[in-house]
Amino acid sequence: MVTIGLDISSSKIGIAVLDKDENIILSEVIKFKSNTALEDRAQKFEKRMRELEKAHVPYCVYIEQPALMFKGGKTTAQTMAKLQRFNGMCSYIAYVVFNMVPTLVNPRSARARLNLKIPRGQNTKKIIIEWVTERYKEQFKYNMTRHGNPQPGTDDRADAIVVALGGIKLDNEA
Repeated sequence: MVTIGLDISSSKIGIAVLDKDENIILSEVIKFKSNTALEDRAQKFEKRMRELEKAHVPYCVYIEQPALMFKGGKTTAQTMAKLQRFNGMCSYIAYVVFNMVPTLVNPRSARARLNLKIPRGQNTKKIIIEWVTERYKEQFKYNMTRHGNPQPGTDDRADAIVVALGGIKLDNEA
């Protein structure tokens, strides 16, 4: 039995599969081209979920809850609507493929349950990558760009792990 964590955005999906002891079995990212229709992106996601379903029996599927508020000039209503729409497609695919209703996990709640604190004004993505790297020294590897930054998609992989771990903690509290 495994736990699956998903960090869904319209450009990338971070996927984490953890075993019963919370070890990483799989950490990957699906990247989409910007000119690909949402339905085609969903189809690619479904194909990958069906491959995972053949290899693993999930106990729970956790999906990062999509943003509900605007982030100071970074997010438009059109972007939020697109993300909500795509998140719904992917949630439904997870439901059909794994025959269970996925649990939406608020990212702040997940981080709080893991005592992963992000000081105001700090780079959230960087801190999450560092936290996951520290917890999973041998299991979470990534490449750096020529500018010394984590390769794009690393943050999505790290977020998927945090969503899975936070979901487990939230379920254990319930």
